[in-house]
Amino acid sequence: MVTVHRPLVPLPRRFGAVTVRQGGLDDDLDALNRGNPMWWGKDFVAERLATSPPEDRWYIVVAEVDDAPLGVAFLLAKGVTAGGRAAADVYVIPEARRQGVGRALFETLVDEIRAHGLPGVKAQLPDDDPASLATALSWACSEVGHHRESVLDLATVEDAVVASLQARSKSAGITLEPLPDDADDAAWREIYDMQRPIWTDAPDADGASDQMPYPVWRGFFPDPSYVLVARRDGKAVAANMLMDRPKDSALNIMFIAVTREARGLGLSAALMARHAQLMRDAGHHRLYTQNMDQNVRILRSNERVGFRVESGYLDVAYDLAAPRPTR
Repeated sequence: MVTVHRPLVPLPRRFGAVTVRQGGLDDDLDALNRGNPMWWGKDFVAERLATSPPEDRWYIVVAEVDDAPLGVAFLLAKGVTAGGRAAADVYVIPEARRQGVGRALFETLVDEIRAHGLPGVKAQLPDDDPASLATALSWACSEVGHHRESVLDLATVEDAVVASLQARSKSAGITLEPLPDDADDAAWREIYDMQRPIWTDAPDADGASDQMPYPVWRGFFPDPSYVLVARRDGKAVAANMLMDRPKDSALNIMFIAVTREARGLGLSAALMARHAQLMRDAGHHRLYTQNMDQNVRILRSNERVGFRVESGYLDVAYDLAAPRPTR
């Protein structure tokens, strides 16, 4: 069941010539995100909504001028990002900018997170878009982080390199194996439960008050091959989790979880390399990953595996303690 909630803020509402109304999957979300490098497609969004429990407060709002849709915003009104902030995205089609469309959407999101009692909201934008950053800063947002996006051409993965990256963990009695093809719910939940406490260790989850529910997490994986598990004495001590990246017909690392007891053995690089090798042999071609600048260890592991930085994006946040955005 797909649940898009009715906002607590009364809609529609007007901001001069701009009207903000409730949106949904019936809207042409792909057209409203034309030119948005952060957009992964309507089908991807629909899949996330379909696996979210009803209590997850997902909102979609659309901005129009003279009944023409010109922009869209998404909001997950839960403390899922750093600092317990909500997660959001705001986008205006290029030809409709500088008409107050983005500000109308943004003010609506701010009022919605205030109604939910959340401390703020975080969004992301390409790091090569200074105009969008300037706009966000003018709305009293602050720049709170930067991610590097890297890509690995799976055709370049060398078996000898994969073997060498596994040597340390192998000598420590650790084996790397995908979840079995017939993995039952208990097998999936073992990995979910293992990675849950590790999620909060990630720099971009610092202070998050909510975590991803099991149905949402499980929905990212089309089959067990998307999860590679490191085990010692039969116990899961780490895992590399992949998801599809439909906009590029590629794969994307969702999360690498390494328990504290298994750190220092090069497992991140070993898991990435072995998983890349397996997915290459299964017919996949590219693998993407995103990491914050301060995550030096994983960036070094990326280099060892063969990833190259392709682009990046900024994290911007608005906190309710900041001055209210003005028109």
